[in-house]
Amino acid sequence: MNTPTPETIDVVSLREAVLDEAGVDALFTDLAMAATLLGVTTKGGARTRAVDGAGDPRRDLDAARAALRAGTIAGVQVRYVHAERQWWDTLLRVPGGVRLVRICHDDALRGEP
Repeated sequence: MNTPTPETIDVVSLREAVLDEAGVDALFTDLAMAATLLGVTTKGGARTRAVDGAGDPRRDLDAARAALRAGTIAGVQVRYVHAERQWWDTLLRVPGGVRLVRICHDDALRGEP
């Protein structure tokens, strides 16, 4: 049996960045204006469960942005379609800003790097 090595394992590419407040505002504006929102899930803290939005992704996006800005949630995941591909953006509060991890969910399902 062959054991996979780092050179032979296909890993779906992730995009990461740490955003400042202006970057977070720009991201939320872009999502609101240019994406088809599928869902918004918030995470209150390390010991709390993630909570899916109430059903209106646009309103949930606005509420998640306000809560992230106020520091009342630890993070948020936004699922959306842009350019006919499904994306998942996860934003987590970190020292110095908000960490963004972005993945193309379509690529992940196909196992494409």
